[in-house]
Formats: sequence, structure tokens, C-alpha cells
Amino acid sequence: MLRSAWSVRRLVSTTVAGKRALHAKTTPFPDKLAFAFDIDGVLKQGHHNVLPQAKRVLRFLSGAEGRLPKPIPFLLITNGGGIPDEERRAALSRELGVELTENQLVQSHTPIKEYVDKYKDKPVLVVGGKGENCRRVAESYGLKHPYIPQDIIAWKPDIWDRTELTEEEKSFVRPADFSQIPFSAALVFDDTRDWGRDITLILDLLSSDKGVFGTRREGHNRADLSGDVELVMSNADVEWRSSWPIPRLGTGAFRLCLEATYKSTTGLELPYKQFGKPFKATYEFSELMLRRYLKQVGRNSNKELNVYMVGDNPLSDIDGANRFGWNSILVRTGVFHDKHGEKPSHKPTVICDDVEKGVEWAIQEELRKGNL
Repeated sequence: MLRSAWSVRRLVSTTVAGKRALHAKTTPFPDKLAFAFDIDGVLKQGHHNVLPQAKRVLRFLSGAEGRLPKPIPFLLITNGGGIPDEERRAALSRELGVELTENQLVQSHTPIKEYVDKYKDKPVLVVGGKGENCRRVAESYGLKHPYIPQDIIAWKPDIWDRTELTEEEKSFVRPADFSQIPFSAALVFDDTRDWGRDITLILDLLSSDKGVFGTRREGHNRADLSGDVELVMSNADVEWRSSWPIPRLGTGAFRLCLEATYKSTTGLELPYKQFGKPFKATYEFSELMLRRYLKQVGRNSNKELNVYMVGDNPLSDIDGANRFGWNSILVRTGVFHDKHGEKPSHKPTVICDDVEKGVEWAIQEELRKGNL
């Protein structure tokens, strides 16, 4: 169990080994402390398996147990996505046993909301996710004309004749004459369900004339001539941890295939804008969310923060936190494990067994340094 506990009048803090580290009636509160948690492999293993230590940690930090004089700010940052932010927040609140606010969840595509405002009134292709969930994400971000791959297949099945639409898909497609619709962007919001189809459609748009399907612009394979369609990616994870014992391929692997195919067919490097961990834009947005949360709970939102990123993936969580200047805690409950002496590709501030041990360490570290 988490051994660090505050009351309004005194702080009792013990080390992981159980030895008394602090016992003082007037120990200051670590006011600069904040946390950012990855979800898969840190708080959960698979879609439905919530780690028990995750529930304890979040209840403690949120102040739900009454052991803290005020909550310690935290948010969840995931390279997952595929459903509207509000729906994911509500589902996670139920699973984790704490009520997350709108400022405590950053999905892979959440920072894109403000970026894609320029496409609000323009047709865009939205790729990834189950059914039409990613269309609903796009609409929640204010995009008025989001289309999904199933819409394109319903228009011209020959554009990708390897699969047929299911009855469920036929119920939500929005077919149109796409020979008359100029697309401005292709947005990859989540893991795709049909890599061949989605790679084909994205390549078609990148090489098209003014973003119209079935066209090809002159000079589409020339580096000095840019296209009319922007590609925006929301997740760089090549692997992620599910309930299966071996990590599974993610959107980052899809992008690698897309890059290789684009290079093979055009001779060019794939042009794209990347969001998600470990990229700076996502960490900037996440720190902004932490400050919005502080303001929401009536605390100083402009103060200095010492943020501890707790993650399981060295390539996204640890690399991104290190580059952004956050402390990084690598846990052994997800992608990373060192059973056979493996070394992480990016060195964290510390390696801990799980999220609870990581939070204990961070609290002790803040108190030891006097970051109050």
C-alpha cells in the first residue's frame, strides 16, 4: 500500500522499506509536485484489467481518502484514443474509481483539437478506431465535414476491393460523390483496423490533385512540389501493452509501413505532422492541462511545477518526459521489463516495480530536496 500519508496537522511518511523517514507535525506540503500517468501498462493491462495499485494511487492523490490537505495535481496521458474525450474520461472515472475532470485526460488526438481548427469547414479523411468513433471525435473537435474510409468504399468499392462493408458499416456510412470533394487533410486518430485500405486511401490523397480521389497531380513524386493534403498522425507507439503477454503493434508501426510504401512508390520521404508521446506538442499541451486543473481547484496555476511522468514505454513516455524536462519514472508492469538484464532505450530518472512504488519514490524525492 501507499505508505506516504498527510493529514492537515501532520505528515507521516515512510520509505518503501517501511522505515520512518519523516514524522513531523508541521512538515510543509510538497506544493510543486505533479504527476502525469500513462494508462496502458501503468494503470491498466489490457482494455479491462485495472491494476489495484492504480486505484489506490489515484484515490490518494485526488484527496478522496481525506489524507491530504489538498489534492496533488495529476493527469493521464495516453497514446491511445479512438473515442471522444468526454466518453473516455467518463469510462476511466468508473474504472479507476476517481472522478476525472476535463483537464485530467490527454488522449493521443486531444492536442489536435486546436490544431485542426483551420479545417473546421473543410472535408477531411479521418482514419482509425472502431466503427465511426473517430468521426465522432472529429465532430467533437468542431470539424463539420469528416469522412471515414467506409464512406469512400461505399462510394467506389473498387478503390479497395479486398473487403466488403458489413451491415453495421452500411448503417453509418455517409456516401457522397467524392470525385467532386476536395480533401484538405488526412487525420489518423487511432489504430487502424484495415492497414491495406487505409494506407491506400492516404497515399491516394497525398498524390492527388487538390485532394480529390481518383486524380493524380503532375509532379506528385517531386520533392520540390508539395501536395494539397496534410497528413496528421496522433500516435507514434510502435508497440503497446495489452493483456497478451507479448507487446502488440500500434499506430507507430502503421506509420512505418506507410512511410516505406510512400518511399517505394514516390521516392520521397513521407510528409506528416506528428502528435502524441514523445513529441513536444503533446507535453506542452499536457502541462497546460495541469495548470488548467490547478486553476479549476482554486490553486495558483502559474507556479513552478515538478512533474513526474510515470510510464512503461521508454520510447514514448521516458524519451518525451526527458526531452521536455520532466522527471521520468519507468515501471515494470508494461512494455518494459528487465528480467534478463535488459536496459531501457532511454534512461529514466528511476525504475520502479509499479505505479505505487513510483509515486512513493517521487514524494520522498520532493521532500528530500525540499521542493516545497
